[in-house]
Amino acid sequence: MYTCSLRIIAISTLIWGSAVSARAASLDLSQARSPDNKITHAPRTDPCRTAAETTAHPKPSWRTQISRRDAIYVVQHVHKACRILKASGDNDLQYAPLAPQLNSISDDIYGTILDPIYRSHPDLESAALPELSSQKVHRATQRDVGRTTATRLSDDLTRLQQRIYKLGAQGLDQRVEKSATEKELQPLIDATAELSFAEKVALDAYPDLFAKKFDEIPQQPRTEEGDANYRKIAPPRGSVRLSDSALALVRSFIQQARREVPKGDYVAWIGWAREQKSKGPADADWIDRGSGWVLGAYSRTQVPPDVIDKVGGVEIVFTPEEPSSLAGKIVDAKNRKLFVHD
Repeated sequence: MYTCSLRIIAISTLIWGSAVSARAASLDLSQARSPDNKITHAPRTDPCRTAAETTAHPKPSWRTQISRRDAIYVVQHVHKACRILKASGDNDLQYAPLAPQLNSISDDIYGTILDPIYRSHPDLESAALPELSSQKVHRATQRDVGRTTATRLSDDLTRLQQRIYKLGAQGLDQRVEKSATEKELQPLIDATAELSFAEKVALDAYPDLFAKKFDEIPQQPRTEEGDANYRKIAPPRGSVRLSDSALALVRSFIQQARREVPKGDYVAWIGWAREQKSKGPADADWIDRGSGWVLGAYSRTQVPPDVIDKVGGVEIVFTPEEPSSLAGKIVDAKNRKLFVHD
């Protein structure tokens, strides 16, 4: 399942601490039809179109090359993002002062994502789209979307996610109290997740675009303080063992990471997460998975070399809350979930 997570559980950090853990989705993208099997249409206002949009953007000079099924999928998720942004500006006192900026983002979504799609599939602008469903698994291919379309969709959707991130940071900076809870950030996290799901068709069809996203994430320079924190929590090298099943899981994961981002130089990572939440494209809400051990990867340049252990020929970094929780223990795996025992 293609999921967004509120914690780092994959190769590298994305917007809002979200991470991509896989890139397949479960969706029913059949056309909306009436009982006599005709496409249904209903007058409606596009949720991404605000009063200012009609003059905000000229008509795009291009149209998408995308299958109807994938066009529906993209429209569904960007519509959901726009509804979240509008509800936040209209109903949430915290975000009410940011309503003009939220509307501007919706206008941007309409002008750069939806208008080119509607030029290719005009009836979708007024069609009653089907509800998202988890009954079917669909993965876009190069037959479904052209490279130029995929590249533009990926670039624009990434840029829009960054706009939401910057707006959230701006809004929080303006508050007297600087600390923001996850609940306060949730609407913007949700909107960002929907745009991330919409980008799936581009990343499915052209995996090199997925690698490009990670290449463009700026690496934070290591600091003496950061290195000291890694050394403080890392168990002594050679003190942690992996069961055969855990080792196989780690090897499979790191191989996948290197396939997805060939230019990356990654080492495996097992760490303790106090809470884990994930959401797939067809999920109504975030799924709370509680605390537990998680598997991911670090760029080699992010960690001091002396905390990189080697177990079964696999380079790995361990970050427990306390070194004693792993030192002398065995990390095991069952049903792709990690646990620790003596």
